[in-house]
Amino acid sequence: MNHLCQNRWRVSGPMSGVRVLPSAARNSRPATRNDHAKISGTGCVAAILAVALSLTGCHLTISPKGEAEERARAGRAGAAFAGPVEKRPLPDLATSPTLPLVLEYAFNANGDIEAAYREWRAALERIPQAGALPDPRLNFNVLFSVTNVKTFSEALANAGLMLEQEFPGRGKRPARAEVALAQARAAGEKFRVEKYRLQKRAIGAYSDLLLNRSFLDLNAETLRLLKETYEVALHRYHAMSGETQVDLRKLETEIEVAESEKRELEIRRAGLAAELNGALNRAANAPLGALLFPSLTRPEESDADLFARAVRNNPELGALRREIEARGAAQVLAELEKRPDLMLSAGGEGAATGSIMPALGVGISLPVNRARIRAGIAEALAMREAAEARLRSLSSDVQARVVLALASLRDAERVLKDYRERIIPQAKSILEIQQTTYGSGGGDLLDILDTERLLVDYRKMTARAQSDRLRSLSELEEAIGEDLFQFIPGGEAEKAGAHD
Repeated sequence: MNHLCQNRWRVSGPMSGVRVLPSAARNSRPATRNDHAKISGTGCVAAILAVALSLTGCHLTISPKGEAEERARAGRAGAAFAGPVEKRPLPDLATSPTLPLVLEYAFNANGDIEAAYREWRAALERIPQAGALPDPRLNFNVLFSVTNVKTFSEALANAGLMLEQEFPGRGKRPARAEVALAQARAAGEKFRVEKYRLQKRAIGAYSDLLLNRSFLDLNAETLRLLKETYEVALHRYHAMSGETQVDLRKLETEIEVAESEKRELEIRRAGLAAELNGALNRAANAPLGALLFPSLTRPEESDADLFARAVRNNPELGALRREIEARGAAQVLAELEKRPDLMLSAGGEGAATGSIMPALGVGISLPVNRARIRAGIAEALAMREAAEARLRSLSSDVQARVVLALASLRDAERVLKDYRERIIPQAKSILEIQQTTYGSGGGDLLDILDTERLLVDYRKMTARAQSDRLRSLSELEEAIGEDLFQFIPGGEAEKAGAHD
């Protein structure tokens, strides 16, 4: 039999397999020039085959359906984070800090939302890694026997190089890519969660600062009324000899209380401004211009429509749905672990003798540990069921948040309507009558002070209702997952409404 057809078989590498080694080792005669040509040609074929298997035998990476769309979504969302934060065009909040400009500043400068976006991008880059073939391996080996261990040169005569490529079992790479895609989509939904969380935080800090300013305005109005009443009381004291100074002392005390309240509000204002600046990634003492309550419109949809929109669009629910998809794909992948992986190799041996002996190898993994595979499947199933349970719980919680936000919103609108249209005008009318009567020598100062306190309380209630309405709409936005302010980062800011 010709020596090129005599083969020896052996197991090699981490997988069970066979390697075909055409060899002339059993022949005593030296290889002829014709033999060398045959062997060299066969070695070239083997090398070409190895490269083809490693590089072009199948797709190096797998792109699952939907990856391009998800990357496009991330590209649109990440326009604000294209450059370093210190070089981004940010609105000037020292002159005109309207709510849309404040939100635009937050979306462009806040570190938490940018971190969520970067994590989304990182998750997208795990998709080609999950669907890629493992890198090929280049192995160097030497065959030892009793006949070639006498000298080092004789040992090198049987040295060989093998190029190996592992091919995961059918369906494994697409399943891994699907898991990575679902996780990337979940990261995209978590970016939306962070967006609405930041929006709620910024609007809450903005409304607190607005409420503080409204209370300062009311305090200034209260001081004006008290000082006017004090002038009337002083004139009455001088005009009527029987009057005592008790009324004057009462008014002086009320004025001192109002001035103390003013100082308290001014002290708290610095902290509230620092809270808003913190949400915007600005220095705590960065200047802010005069804030304005924006023009707001409550959604006209019915409660059932809002519930449906919340269940459909809420980003937290969306993230859980994507997590369930990822768990489902992981379960499929766990089932595919029953399939063996394939290893192909090609190379040459005996290069040191001048005659290359081509070698081809094939190996497969043996998925014999069924207990491990069953445990992996059970784990994936349990994780999916856990995500489904969280989804059920969160769905009820989201609907409850919609109810609470709507109740708070409607109550705030009730206060604004009732007190602005009826209660405050009536109180002002009563106060004017009492002041006129007191200036004419009649009436009681205590009645005037009581009415003034009531009027201040009513106005504080309306200011608080404005702030609560703004907060409620931001909570409704977070629950529904939609921009009720119709604000687009980078777009033209809406005009702020006049102070109510």
